Amino acid sequence: MNVPLIIAHTGCEGTPDNTLESCLAGWDAGADVLEVDVQATKDGVCVLHHDDHPAFASCTYEELVEENPLRLEAGKRLVKLEDVLVRFKRTTASFNLDIKNDAAALPAVKLLETLDMREQIYFTGATDRIVKTPFHARVMRNTPESLSELGSAVYEAAAEEICTRAKQVGCAGINADFPSCRDSLVRIAHEYGLRVWIYTLQDVGSMKAFADMGVDAVSVLDVSGASALRRQWAPDRELR
Repeated sequence: MNVPLIIAHTGCEGTPDNTLESCLAGWDAGADVLEVDVQATKDGVCVLHHDDHPAFASCTYEELVEENPLRLEAGKRLVKLEDVLVRFKRTTASFNLDIKNDAAALPAVKLLETLDMREQIYFTGATDRIVKTPFHARVMRNTPESLSELGSAVYEAAAEEICTRAKQVGCAGINADFPSCRDSLVRIAHEYGLRVWIYTLQDVGSMKAFADMGVDAVSVLDVSGASALRRQWAPDRELR
């Protein structure tokens, strides 16, 4: 059977979101891909943070740390993306960088060029600027969440259009929220030579249904549970 890759959603295994701890926990639990949210500061430093905030455009990294306009809780710090990536450089770990807005896109590309980690990185989220760079082949383009509301015929037409556009700009594949992923989307994407990732399964028990569809990677919080299932499906296969 198809055995999808496991993406460790940030905050997996009960760890704090957007921390090195989360990435290490996901890796140790058996994930193939580690997901983080990426913002960029006024001085172009990529940091791990989910929510947009005006301070990212108006403050340098040092100012964000010293003044704490993000109102981070005591003991929590703003983590640099570089510090996390360097920890996994030259390992078999891959990263899903969820780019939260256009302002973070090119700083992330610049960092990856500096670190020479192109082959370990995929981009999701705000990727319109990234597909215009040499990193277009590392983009998993997000599909609209409205797909889940469409009837079968309209859905297939929409899936065809999504895959056509992703192929035209040279993406690696598509990234769909799991309620909107159907067999026809996976089939059409694979016909175009595109991979299919889905996010974020709250119940790993539903992972088999998506594996049976042929989905290539599944984002989960319960990485340990997903890894255990995967070992049951392919006990003789060397994973990761």
